[in-house]
Amino acid sequence: MQKIIIPKKTGKQGIGAGVWNLGSGRDPFGGPTRPEIPVLDRLPLLAEAGITYIEAHDVEIPRHQVDEAKRLMKKYGLKMGMYTPSFFADAIFKDGAMTSNDPTVRRQALKNALEAVDATVALGAEVMVFWNGREGFDFVLGKNGQDSFRRMLDGFNAVGEYARKQYGKSSPRFALEPKPNEPRANMYLSNVGEALYLISRLEPSIQPLFGINPETAHSRMAGLDYIWEVELCLEAGKLFHIHLNSQDTTRYDQDLPFGYTEPLKDLALCVVLQDAKWDGILAFDVKAPRTDRPEDITDILNVSAANLQRLWNKALKVDRKKIGQFRSRQQYTALAGYLATCLY
Repeated sequence: MQKIIIPKKTGKQGIGAGVWNLGSGRDPFGGPTRPEIPVLDRLPLLAEAGITYIEAHDVEIPRHQVDEAKRLMKKYGLKMGMYTPSFFADAIFKDGAMTSNDPTVRRQALKNALEAVDATVALGAEVMVFWNGREGFDFVLGKNGQDSFRRMLDGFNAVGEYARKQYGKSSPRFALEPKPNEPRANMYLSNVGEALYLISRLEPSIQPLFGINPETAHSRMAGLDYIWEVELCLEAGKLFHIHLNSQDTTRYDQDLPFGYTEPLKDLALCVVLQDAKWDGILAFDVKAPRTDRPEDITDILNVSAANLQRLWNKALKVDRKKIGQFRSRQQYTALAGYLATCLY
């Protein structure tokens, strides 16, 4: 099967995508519009779409299915790019996981996290992601924010210590994935700055294991600039993973095809990543929409990958000297026009 390659990219050149990208069309306001595809049956579909690195939650590929998943990955030329514990789907986490007011829930969250570390290593992924899920509150004073922050510190310190002791230099790295809202009205670790601050408060020996997994849509939902958030991660040396998609401003989390809503900004993002010589996986967190038929379910990946390839190639041709000249003369409107010329 032909794998999508990003030309002249430093490090990993294959594309990543989550098994959840090929869902049944369910959303908060309606049930499925397509038959649910068993998770392991999605692996050949991802391979056919040109994906190299797959991603999954612990509820999608649980520990008892790891061996079968590895067999199928080998069969279809796939690798595990990222693994993540689900701290949001099960009813026990209705009020958060590490930040729950219930100590029993916090203990279960830590247990799940440690088991996910083992599965991450067994599947061969180098990164394990923590999405903030339901870590937050809907009603003011429902949680003590300072206590919640300290609970996250304790939890992540424990995860890092476990990984370091169990796996040493083979330990995966951990990436926090900020999101400003949804499903909670108010989320902890809602943006890159908050996540970087939390990392700075971890034990010094644990801090090197933790970084960030920024996502285009999550930044846009907060009205923030995704490129700046990525640049902040790069400056801090904490861009451990990345999720690419598109978002129509501050609406609900749409997970639209990458390159769809703001192609000029996506071109600029490619320039930033190229100049930084970032060597991680370019991964999509997109969602096949409710309106797509079962036979069209991978269109979301095909369109995203084609857009990424086009934009990456265009970014390679952007004249960096010209950018420097526009900056030095403070000709920012002219710079915008030059980037438009490169895009169109």
